[in-house]
Amino acid sequence: MALAGEKPNPKLDDDAEARPERWLLSYSDLVTTLMVLFLALYAIQLAKYHELEIKLLESARSVKNDRSPAGIAAHGAANGQQEAVRAGLLSLLRALRDRGQINIDEESGSVEISINAKILFRAGDAHLLPDSTSVLDQVAAALKGYSTRNILVEGHTDSSPISNAKYESNWELSSARAGAVVRFLVDKGIEPQRLAAIGHSDNIPLLLGDDAAARAANRRVTILVQY
Repeated sequence: MALAGEKPNPKLDDDAEARPERWLLSYSDLVTTLMVLFLALYAIQLAKYHELEIKLLESARSVKNDRSPAGIAAHGAANGQQEAVRAGLLSLLRALRDRGQINIDEESGSVEISINAKILFRAGDAHLLPDSTSVLDQVAAALKGYSTRNILVEGHTDSSPISNAKYESNWELSSARAGAVVRFLVDKGIEPQRLAAIGHSDNIPLLLGDDAAARAANRRVTILVQY
């Protein structure tokens, strides 16, 4: 404040007017510093994540390529257990195969069980025959005791067209037959989440040709057991 008779100092007045705005400069400096800090923390976190990812990949490669005695022994034990499970499953199924009630196709990592449709269904129908339960009971017992992985049930028909009140085509018939077998397996204690049903119609024939023998062989349900 200027005393009486004194002239006001313009410089002091300018400082007084500028003082309330100086905090903005400090605030902007603080915001800039925090932004740089957060960016640095983010970059450090990305570097740590990348380093962890590299370590995991290296660990997976080392396990896969582990040729040490312990690694070889662990791999051999896993293979031995898998073969024991496969052998147990096949031992229960061979009696059915020897009686001509099923066919078995052993592929790498899986076993395919094929059941002729005449054992399971009437012509043009997807309801299981009463006599089919003796075969399916033994198949279900083998799957329940010696399988813990996924099971795919596939329905197959012959090439003869079908159209009736229940099924408009072989697609519907083959799907319904696969579903009927899946329901039976679930009722016998197989976990539903392990099962899937699919209908192939006549698109994957077992035998080529349109004669009676080929059509009879192509009408089937296959059960693919994965390992």
